[in-house]
Amino acid sequence: MPQKTLRFKIHQDGRVEETVEGFTGNSCNEATKNLENALGKVTVKNKTSDAFISNQNENLKQLNNESNVTF
Repeated sequence: MPQKTLRFKIHQDGRVEETVEGFTGNSCNEATKNLENALGKVTVKNKTSDAFISNQNENLKQLNNESNVTF
């Protein structure tokens, strides 16, 4: 399991730049939701390639539940 990291860069004009590493899918949104609410309005979100990786175990469970094929 990869290390999960939240990095913050605070610019002189008050902007906060957040970088999230080690999360897959939408789990990064859940991990940062409270922090983002506390910091204020989010103006830009850029997804990394990790955001497009889904949990393979969850996908297999869902596929197994929806079909009569056993893996």
